[in-house]
Amino acid sequence: MSIFRDLQMNIMIDKVYYQLRKEIDERMPVGMPPGDDDAAVRILASLFTPEEAGIAIHLSILPERIKKIHRRLKKNGLRINEPALREVLDSMVTKGLIMGDDLESDNVRYSLAQFAVGIYEFQVNRQTPEFAQLAEAYHNEALASEFFHEKRPVQLRTVPVNAALTGKKNIATYDDIGSIIAGADEPIAVMDCVCKETRDILKEPCRLSDVRSNCIMFGDTARFFLERKVPSARRVSRDELLRMIDTFRKIGFILQPANNRKPGFLCVCCGCCCNVIRGYKRLPRPSQYFQSNYYAEIVPSLCNGCGRCVTRCQMDAISLVNEKGAVDLDRCIGCGNCVEFCKKNAIILHEKEKKKRPPRNSRHLYTKILFNKKGFVGTVATVLKLMSGRKV
Repeated sequence: MSIFRDLQMNIMIDKVYYQLRKEIDERMPVGMPPGDDDAAVRILASLFTPEEAGIAIHLSILPERIKKIHRRLKKNGLRINEPALREVLDSMVTKGLIMGDDLESDNVRYSLAQFAVGIYEFQVNRQTPEFAQLAEAYHNEALASEFFHEKRPVQLRTVPVNAALTGKKNIATYDDIGSIIAGADEPIAVMDCVCKETRDILKEPCRLSDVRSNCIMFGDTARFFLERKVPSARRVSRDELLRMIDTFRKIGFILQPANNRKPGFLCVCCGCCCNVIRGYKRLPRPSQYFQSNYYAEIVPSLCNGCGRCVTRCQMDAISLVNEKGAVDLDRCIGCGNCVEFCKKNAIILHEKEKKKRPPRNSRHLYTKILFNKKGFVGTVATVLKLMSGRKV
């Protein structure tokens, strides 16, 4: 029966979904590679109607007003009036399929969305078992290749928990979670974690905690989810968020803000649910792919070999050697959770000699990712398209 159903599914998938996957893969900073069994296309077919996909392939990666989009559609033979087009586009934004800003005004703009971080995260509180299974398979296989680039800037970076930085001086604001929260734009919102939701649907719940509301958003990102009325999304104050961060620290979650100095979101992650961390853990030297300015060291003379750090490390970076804790620097990402859980104060978090300063904002981050992906010639071609008013 399953073989027949898969064959039937392949026949039913419209060619427009293959084109949409290609558009996302080739034009977005973080692409959507095909995979061996068309998992990416199946995901898109489960989310977009053929009409929606047919419109989405004509969207730019940069926000555009509806008149410009309408002219492009008309030029390509798609007959739809502007009011009907806006209705479809607004519906796609609500469903988390494309990006949209100023939704309540006449100056609303729309753009294509990448799959991760993007379409996948937007499916929180609306995942079906079919989508969860497809997303799980896709993250484990094809999509992983989009994240495992040593020289390409990453979308997330790791910052230490506050306790790990106690007594440290001259900590850069972009590495201090308290400073990040203090300087974040409002509104501030929290909602359920889409990765944990996927694992719950697949009957493989988080082994670390039953906390689910641990996806943090700031400014425009928070406003986007609040305006879409995501069921689990709610506005919080800075003080409430700081109390939540303290709870996350005690649980042992890893703090991963967006990789820029003005992050729009903060992922609070674990090694059993987070798709990014789970993917990295399968690599022999995962630390080389993370952006982190710290690493842990265990002082043997202070360590009593209790093993608390071993069980708490979300990266499997600590083991007991001769009844003493030892850190594998190829796996350590400097999250500082081991420092928090050591009762003997035997673990020190060191700054790396060569520190990495994150890009100024999300635009600079994704411009760097795109430049790395397309190279000089490809980037120049993209700029020329932009200057001529064409879709990029």
